Amino acid sequence: MNSLAKFDEELQSLQLDKPVAGKTAYQLQKHTVDEQYDSKPIERSLFILTKGDDIQKLSVIQALPDLLQTDNNATISRIIPKIQQELPSSSSEFHLVTSKIFKVLIEMKLNLNLMRPVLQGIESKDPIVSNAWIETLLAVIPSLSDGVLKNDVLPFAIRISQINKSVFYRVNSCKILGQIAIHPKTTPYDVKKDILPLTQSLCQDCLYEVRAAMCAELPNVASGLANDIIVKTSLLPCLVELSSDENMQVRSASVDAVALLIPFMNPDTIKMTAVPLVKRLCSQSSKEGDQTFPAVAKIFGKLLNNLQPHLTPADNAWFLNYFKELSRKGLSISNEDLEIDPALAVTCRDYCAYNLPAITFFTLYQLQPELDKWYSIFKDLAGDSCYIVRKTVAGCIHEITKVLGKECKIIVPDIVRLFRDDAEEVLEVLVPNIGPTLQLLCSAGILTRENNTQYTLDIGRALLKCQTEIFKYYNWRRKMGFLEQLECLPTVVPADFIHQHFTPMVLKLTVEARSRPVRTQAAKTMLVFLRYSIKENHRKWIRENLINLLCNSPSCYTRHIYINMCVHAIDLFSWKYFKEHFYLPLLTLGDDPVSTVRLCVLNLCPVLKQMLVLPLDRNLQLRLEGFMSKIEVMEKDKDVIDTLKAKLKEMRSSQVSKQEALIEERRKIEEEEKIAQGKISTNALISYKSAITPFLVRESSRRNNAITSRTISSAKKPVSSAGSSKMSFLGQHFYIDAGVALPKNINSIEGKMSRLTITAEEDIVSTVSVENLTDEVLIQLETSTNITDDVKANIQKLGTSVSTLRSKQPVEAVKKRNKRNSCVFTGDNARTNKTLLKRRSLNIGPSEISKIPVCSRSIRKAEDETNMKRSKSGSIQSVCSKIGDKSSPSRLKVPLKADNNGTSKSGTKLGPFKSGGVMSNKLCQIAKREVKENIPMPNSSIKSNVPIKLNEETNSAKVSSLPVLVRPGSGVK
Repeated sequence: MNSLAKFDEELQSLQLDKPVAGKTAYQLQKHTVDEQYDSKPIERSLFILTKGDDIQKLSVIQALPDLLQTDNNATISRIIPKIQQELPSSSSEFHLVTSKIFKVLIEMKLNLNLMRPVLQGIESKDPIVSNAWIETLLAVIPSLSDGVLKNDVLPFAIRISQINKSVFYRVNSCKILGQIAIHPKTTPYDVKKDILPLTQSLCQDCLYEVRAAMCAELPNVASGLANDIIVKTSLLPCLVELSSDENMQVRSASVDAVALLIPFMNPDTIKMTAVPLVKRLCSQSSKEGDQTFPAVAKIFGKLLNNLQPHLTPADNAWFLNYFKELSRKGLSISNEDLEIDPALAVTCRDYCAYNLPAITFFTLYQLQPELDKWYSIFKDLAGDSCYIVRKTVAGCIHEITKVLGKECKIIVPDIVRLFRDDAEEVLEVLVPNIGPTLQLLCSAGILTRENNTQYTLDIGRALLKCQTEIFKYYNWRRKMGFLEQLECLPTVVPADFIHQHFTPMVLKLTVEARSRPVRTQAAKTMLVFLRYSIKENHRKWIRENLINLLCNSPSCYTRHIYINMCVHAIDLFSWKYFKEHFYLPLLTLGDDPVSTVRLCVLNLCPVLKQMLVLPLDRNLQLRLEGFMSKIEVMEKDKDVIDTLKAKLKEMRSSQVSKQEALIEERRKIEEEEKIAQGKISTNALISYKSAITPFLVRESSRRNNAITSRTISSAKKPVSSAGSSKMSFLGQHFYIDAGVALPKNINSIEGKMSRLTITAEEDIVSTVSVENLTDEVLIQLETSTNITDDVKANIQKLGTSVSTLRSKQPVEAVKKRNKRNSCVFTGDNARTNKTLLKRRSLNIGPSEISKIPVCSRSIRKAEDETNMKRSKSGSIQSVCSKIGDKSSPSRLKVPLKADNNGTSKSGTKLGPFKSGGVMSNKLCQIAKREVKENIPMPNSSIKSNVPIKLNEETNSAKVSSLPVLVRPGSGVK
């Protein structure tokens, strides 16, 4: 209690919450740089180096590369000498920053010798400063010239290697000599003359740290000598002597040196000296009290790889037995193992697991009869009691399977056991290797797509157990990686097995997983299962569940998952398949009450239009244009409106060649037909990273003027931003872990769509014919649209006239009316059907086009009848007297949406009408032109084109500027 009370008193004395006093006037003046230096970076830097504090000087040091680009000569002649002048009396922080910047400057190979401050910094009494400059020197030696090496670096290394220097300098002299020996400009003669004698001397140093450091550099010296005879006569005796050193650290270094020196020896030397030396080191490490066995286990794979061509069968068996002994360190109950440090034992077994692929290759090709002994080693390591060892085995399990080839059947039980492991660290390493391992098992005939085997059942159960363990934790990246690995299942196991065991699990994760990336990946995996499912009833079940659970979900987050799934479906399936099963459900989300959902659907409109093939997809085109028209008229969200304008501009841009897309489309269609027939090929599975639709990988630079939309990203609406942003890796995952779901690219869905190049095809939209409308519909149109009273009266008169004509015809002549809608909304509910007639367009003839804007409000029936009576008395004169021949319809080139002055939006002056309803000659010439509209115009309302044909007489009667709709055959004059 007394200690706690004392601690509280000390905390109170600190006064952590006490406000800190501000800067004094003197401090502000001292740290303020005169404004006259703002436009003079060189003078400003010199001023700071002369009168500034250390923190200000550090800013100048870090800005040296930029200063070199600004004024190279002034920086070299004025700034760098000033820095060198400040170094001797500077702080440790100043030295640390300067050493890093000098490393960059030396690697830039400037016409400047910076070795003097580097070598002076190494001799500093401060160990931190000295070590920083040593690291700089070792890093820049490969970039130094031959003259600098011989005149500056080599003499310095020789000087600090003397016996009167401290251990720190002599150890670093060994490292410097090793780097000089492998320098490209250093000749073998120079190595033999200047470096070899010093190397032999340092190998016999009285301090074990120096001997160990020089032993580690022997391979570099041998590489510089490039002569196996000199290596045998000069370096090998040193190595043999070091291998018998009394210090364990030196012996451990000699083990590494032997493995790396073998390539520089001739075959006779390897057989007569290297092999016995290695066996002696191994035997010595097994003695009681020796702790060099972890070093031997670490380098064992490289040792066998270098010695393999020179070993006898007896040697092969000896090394395999010794490796088995290493793999059992710390597991037996012998007195020798009980005295071993448990940490060293685990480290040794971990190194053995790391070298398993090399030992597998060695056993398979040199000791085929001893494969059972190898399997006992592998089995012990794969089932080790320490998760660290199992983690290492899981990291190389696919490599071992690949090396074994057809013999991999023996390790299937151990693979199953690893899949069922419950250690989080093991699963972290195992997940990325699941797919490659399963594919290798399929290549070896263990797994097959034709029928279920016991191996299939065991591995399937193990994968389900693995999924359960993975989803116990909160690492969403691991979950996402596991689902991605499951995409290979259609190529390795039967489709029925996948549908029975994995499809329900993945579908459940698509709906119920917590993080958005996991749900998106689960939907993507479901699409892979759907693509390679053979039975039609299975495919139908998957499609229906995806649409019902995702597209029709009450949660907007789940509906977003369906949109993301459609992006992947466009990549995976052919456009034909997508249009049959995913196109219309995607368009239904255009009526979504959540603006971000509508925005995401709008982002997909360019590619949705691109995949349409006219006239086969006329209905889909009408649905798409109806969706965009409705957004144009009724949308209030600013982001959605901006995106609409950008997409309209994008859809009207010029088109590149479709040849690549057509070739890819044909390939996908052929593959889907083969899969439907049960003829799936081995290479059928598409890689999402490589097989992307050509139109989704266009360079964004081709459309620099495209407008990018913005989306709202909040805790309740985790929608990815549509703007292009280069966020750091940690920055992205910070937001993701905070609950804001960001894709790999911030522009994940929008980015793919922004690289599209769309053709502005000129197609005519079919509309509704007046002949096919009933009298009740005509009356409803009169009361629900914003057309003028003259037109309403005309429609009523047309309905009366036609009713009279129909009454005179026999009943058999009456045909069933087939209505066609110009704008069919995506929603099929009752509310949408009720408002459908408010957006229809009228047509004079069966082949003529009309696009009158109808954005009206509902009016009470009593007011409608009053307006009807008023219109009858004053608007009969405006009715067109005659309708032209239906066989040659006329179409206006420009929309006839007129303002109050009778001028259309396109600038065409509408001519006056006479009492007989005749248009002027100029307007008749315009009326003979064809209208070719492919997409709605990006203005505040829908443009309307009403083709009419009138007599070419002129009349000065002035009526409403809107064209009058006359029903053919009505006989109205």
